[in-house]
Amino acid sequence: MTKLALVTGASAGIGHETCALFARKGYRVIALSRQPTGVESADLELALDLESFEQIEGLAGALDTEIAAAERVILVNNSGYGQFGALRDLSEAMWQKQFSTHVFGPIKLAAVCLRLCEQHGIPLRVIAVSSVLSIAPQKMKGAYCAAKSAMNTAHESFWFDEQGSKSLESVSLVLPGPVKTRFREHALAAFQPVLGRATAVHQEKYEAMEAALAPGARIKPFTASASDVARKIVRAAEAGRPKPRYLVTPQTYAAEFITRFIPRSIQRIILR
Repeated sequence: MTKLALVTGASAGIGHETCALFARKGYRVIALSRQPTGVESADLELALDLESFEQIEGLAGALDTEIAAAERVILVNNSGYGQFGALRDLSEAMWQKQFSTHVFGPIKLAAVCLRLCEQHGIPLRVIAVSSVLSIAPQKMKGAYCAAKSAMNTAHESFWFDEQGSKSLESVSLVLPGPVKTRFREHALAAFQPVLGRATAVHQEKYEAMEAALAPGARIKPFTASASDVARKIVRAAEAGRPKPRYLVTPQTYAAEFITRFIPRSIQRIILR
């Protein structure tokens, strides 16, 4: 029997590197993405749209045999993207897609995996890739911050809900700051429709954001690599006693300190 790693958002960036690292460590890897692109390190690739509960539930048939043959299952809820823009300029569809990707879909997938693991008596660990912005919100990124914050709370609630389960071993969150991936490229694509809805009062801020997301824009100091995040994910997967949270990049450690120990009135001055 081998350990099984299920990784969402596996076609690029953090998900792609996570698949490769699990494979090097001898795991059987199943790569899950909206449009499978040929993840070389994966033993199996499956299409998955996290916006569809029906499709997530339909995945159970394909996963049942895989999970039954596993020694342990690691689910990495990594899929995500940033919907930026002032909150009053976002459409209902933009909000829905952001929360389906980061909250509703991942929790539904965790529930399906837990059900299958319980049926076969297989231990399960769930790891969610969140963000520093889940604990330290920024202007013009409110929907993404809210979705990632909800992702944290939903996964931690899932842990408390399932305390009676004999299969669920742990639920951990990995919180990176800036990471060198195609995140900005995808965020810029999601931001473009907002520009057509923009209120005049935000025009100057939108121009600055568009420039910051553009190809060739300055990389922030202490930006991590996708491999840095993948190593934290695998650490959570293999730890004897996994921690509830794993921080990546100095920005996240700073944000954790600020939000835990500094009064909120001062936080607003520091973080604005």
